[in-house]
Amino acid sequence: MKRRITGFTLIELLVVIAIIALLISILLPSLSRARELSKRLVCGSNVKGVGTSCKIYSNENQEKWPIPAFRRSVIDGAGIEYREKVGVVRQYESTSDTPERPAVGSTELSVTRAYWMLVRSGDVTVKQFVCPSSGDNEEPTEDIDFYYDFTEITNISYGYQVPFGPRDTQPREGTDNRQILAADKGPYYLEGSGNPNWDVKGGGTLISLDDPPKLWRPFNSQNHGGQGNGEGQNCLFADGHASFHRIPAIGIDNDNIYTVITDDWSVHNGNIIHGDTPHVVNTPPYPGEATFGNQKGQHSSTDSLIYP
Repeated sequence: MKRRITGFTLIELLVVIAIIALLISILLPSLSRARELSKRLVCGSNVKGVGTSCKIYSNENQEKWPIPAFRRSVIDGAGIEYREKVGVVRQYESTSDTPERPAVGSTELSVTRAYWMLVRSGDVTVKQFVCPSSGDNEEPTEDIDFYYDFTEITNISYGYQVPFGPRDTQPREGTDNRQILAADKGPYYLEGSGNPNWDVKGGGTLISLDDPPKLWRPFNSQNHGGQGNGEGQNCLFADGHASFHRIPAIGIDNDNIYTVITDDWSVHNGNIIHGDTPHVVNTPPYPGEATFGNQKGQHSSTDSLIYP
């Protein structure tokens, strides 16, 4: 008696394929989400490592975190032009003014030069400045000691507290532990970035702290989610710890870490949350410049301005 050999019919095979496709479609988003969360953890570790290096640096530099030399005498005048300067004349070291030569010193230099100081000292590698979720590329420079900045904005994923202002605005030891001194780079570093439209809900009602994080996405770093769809940012606090936050209004008194506090006297809390971007200020601003009055330093010690 011959044994009958059975197999899959075409319909059965198609059913199996359909089931496999369905399972893949269910699992892929979960796997993709898991990869992003893993990258987010690596990013947070990078930020935490940078903070540790800054603290080590400060122990040997009068409690100051890295601050590239600049002409301090122009703080109350034209200011320091740091907007869109990543990689410009990176082969030249910046200089400061002196009592003997008050008219000298650098007035055009990027914020990222501060991070390069850590790279030159060997405390941090260039790879540590790339968020794995951002799409940025590792700095290609091999002769690190010949340069004083990153090549371009796509070689660094993190912003830093703008150091070109009075002492109480500069990143250093002794600041309030709630102050944020570094984070994923913000959404406003592109040339021509104007003020954001805070009326995302329509009807003239500005976004507030009571709104869900989903509405805040256009105002977050683009490292985690893309431009206009950022899920949040890893932030480094003055005490050295780093954590992920889903909205940018997380500084002292809910200060927006990517904007400058405005000088509008009308609504105090709103001026902190809905600040101005550096690109809409006539002269390059330092944190807290002329906020709620014209006195230098007023509110500046609590205004985080993370750039780029």
